This record gives sequence, structure tokens and C-alpha cells, in this order.
Amino acid sequence: MKIERRWDVLVVGGGASGTLLVTQLLRNAPGPLRVALVEREARTGPGLAYSTSHSSHLLNVPVGRMSAFPDDPEHFLRWMRRVEPDTDPGDFVARQRYGQYLEALLRESRRAAAPGVVLELIRGEVSALSEEDGVVRVSLAQGPSLEARAVVLALGNASPADLPVDGGGLFESVNYVRSPWAPRALEHIEPHHSVLLVGTGLTMVDTVLSLAERNHEGRIHALSRHGLLPQVHRPGVQPSPPPRFSEPRSTRALFHELRREIEGLPEGSDWRCVVDGLRPVTASLWRGLPVPAQRRFLRHLRTLWDVHRHRMAASVADTLAQLRRAGVLHVHAGRLRGFQMLEEGWVEARARPRGVVFEATFRVQHVINCTGPDCSFSRGQPLLRSLLESGLARRDALGLGLSTDEGGALLDGQGQPSAVLFTLGPLRRGELWESTAVPEIRDQAAALAWRLRRELAARPDAFASRDVHPLS
Repeated sequence: MKIERRWDVLVVGGGASGTLLVTQLLRNAPGPLRVALVEREARTGPGLAYSTSHSSHLLNVPVGRMSAFPDDPEHFLRWMRRVEPDTDPGDFVARQRYGQYLEALLRESRRAAAPGVVLELIRGEVSALSEEDGVVRVSLAQGPSLEARAVVLALGNASPADLPVDGGGLFESVNYVRSPWAPRALEHIEPHHSVLLVGTGLTMVDTVLSLAERNHEGRIHALSRHGLLPQVHRPGVQPSPPPRFSEPRSTRALFHELRREIEGLPEGSDWRCVVDGLRPVTASLWRGLPVPAQRRFLRHLRTLWDVHRHRMAASVADTLAQLRRAGVLHVHAGRLRGFQMLEEGWVEARARPRGVVFEATFRVQHVINCTGPDCSFSRGQPLLRSLLESGLARRDALGLGLSTDEGGALLDGQGQPSAVLFTLGPLRRGELWESTAVPEIRDQAAALAWRLRRELAARPDAFASRDVHPLS
């Protein structure tokens, strides 16, 4: 099989972000356009988020709000009704269905593309990028180097960070699961084993559901600093129009305005409609906050925001409630202090319960890191290190991702926007805050696809004076 070496647009990452962008590029391209999508895993489309095989893992957003296209809000609903005819817009369907939908988008957009519009799926891992005279050289960990007129980083969420405590030998043992999303991560856990889950957000929820599918009956402890579970979606709640208040300059002012909006709701309305109504303006509100205020938000209010903004389906909440009533699931608020390995495969975890000065201990057989994606940019990816060290990119002010202009072009070490390097999704979180869910990423994908087509059409073809060599 021959792989062409040169492309107009090369997208790094074949998960949801990369798939949504490529679909937009192919969907509306009127003329010649050569696109490559590079993904290190064998399966392209679902990525980590939507490749789960567990039927109990549901979308956290109803079907009616998960279309891939901002201008066609019922696209996913129509697709679902072809496979499950009774699907309603408010249903929370299995997450694997959305993975299948993303795969179908790639196939359909590839088949329906205009003449001269080409998509190539390349399996590989990009290790480094370099730029010269308007051309980006893309180095793969194994295989030929590629070249592109524009490269988009669609890397998705990072793996969880290691727990910041003394592991006492735990982290090197089979008793520790660094990421519950890793292949066969739970296979060593027997149904009768006791387990400690560190974190009580949506990752913990999915892990509990996975264990429940395996008929787990041993005690499950879930520990986080606040002990807060995600709030629950309420059927029939529709987003309010975005609040009409001046952009607050502090987190205190922001939450004062939000509280006033909620208190002013008509009788029978729900706070959820105000939180959901913020989606179109969240990025502008976030950017309006000074960096010190953003840092205070991350320290003091992030957990409160996350549990209200990123909610779980009512059926999922019912399952967790049943497990708590059965004495299987126990949720604790406290600060993890460290671990000690005991004899015969047991682990002692030390924690300081919230509001007290003494330590509590948990004796368990397994510890699972459920803290969610690493948001501190300590991802350890060679590609990102290469970009930072070469000056082709720089961290955002909060260290959550990369600095970009408003349209997703990377800012270099001097703060200048690149003409050839772009990103979307989680790597923009530091500057947009809400940049990890499909409703936000699909808007970024549509805007970035339009920008790329426009700028490439207006720019001289950097390959025109070069010979094109297919690589075997």
C-alpha cells in the first residue's frame, strides 16, 4: 500500500475531535483538497471516550444535543432512529453508539466528498513537527515522514496524572490501576475484592458501572476532597437564553450574577437551564476573567462547577443509589495522604476526612485512579515537548494546554499566531475553559474547517515547485 507523502491538511489524532474536523473539511470542500488523518490506534473515529464496550456507559448529554453538525442539530437523532427507531431527543443512549456514529461519519463523508477531495487514514504516532517555508514536516515514531501545508493537533484528553502522594510501592504493583480506561484495566479485580476509587466525578461513575456489569459485590470506596457526585440531568429541561449581564471581572462577581439569574427563574424552572444556557457564552466569560481570577476559580470553584455542569443520566444515578443502599458503594470526603503495601495483596490507604484532624484508613485490595484527564499539561507526550522546545508553541497562561488565537492557530514562543499549526478540543481548555465536550468541539471544528479551506485557497501552494514522491 502506497502512502502519499504530501497533504494539504494533516490531522493528528483520530478520536472525536479529529473526526469532527475531518468530516467538516470533506463535507463542504468544493474542489481539490487532500486530507490525512493520523491515528496511533487501529480504530479511527471513537477515540478513547466513545470506544467503551460497556452498555451501561451512557452519554452525559441527550441525543438531541449531540449532532456532529451545528447547522443540523437532529443529525445524530436521525442516525440513532435508523438503528433504534424508538429513540427520543431526550434519551441518554449507550456511549458506544456515538462511537459507531463517528465511524459512520468518516465513511459517509469520504464517500460523498467532491471530486478531488481525498481522505487517507494513516496508522501511526506523530513524534515531532518542524516547519520551513510554509511546509510542516511530520515525523512518525515508525514509518515515513510526511509533509503538509497545515497540521491540526486533535490529541483529545490526556491520561490521568499519577496520584500526588507517597505510593509506598503501590504504583509499581498490580494492585494499582493508573487509568480505568486502559485495555483490560479491571481484569485482575475479582467480584469479592474491596476497591478504593480516587475521585468521585464521571470517571468514577463509569468505573463503578463497569464493576457492576462484572457483578461486583465487594465494598467499593470512592474518595475525593469534597465527596461530591455529579448532579443528575432532569428530563425536559431546556437551556435558557444566555444571561444578559456584563462580563464579570472576578469569580465572586460571576457567581453572584449566576445566583441572581437562578433566583429570578419562573416557578417550576430549574437551575440546570441557566447552567446549560451558559454554553454559548462560556468562552467569552472565561476570557473576560483576569488570569489571577481564573486561577482562583481552578483552586476553589472548579469542583463545584464541574458537578453541576457535567451531569449524569437519571438511570445512572439510580444505579449508584441502589449500590449505596446495598452497602456496596461508599462515598467519602477527604484528602488522600498515602499508601502502604500490606501482606497477602492488601493495601492500606490513609486519608484525612474533611473537617477533622485525624486520619482514617481503608484496607483494600485494589486502588483505581479515577481523577480524570490530567489538566496540568504534564502529559509527557513527545510531540508536545518537541513543539514547546522548538518554540513552535507555548503553554497557555494556566498551563492547561497550548496558547492559541481565537480561531485555534497555535501561538509560537514569541506569541505570534502560526499560519500552519492549529488545534482544537482539550488543548484549548486553558483559554476557552469548556473545550472537551462534543457541543463545543463541533463548533470549533466547523469554524476551523472553514478557516483552513479559506486560507489554503488564498495561499500559494508550497508544494508547487517540488516533486511529489509517493512513499511505499
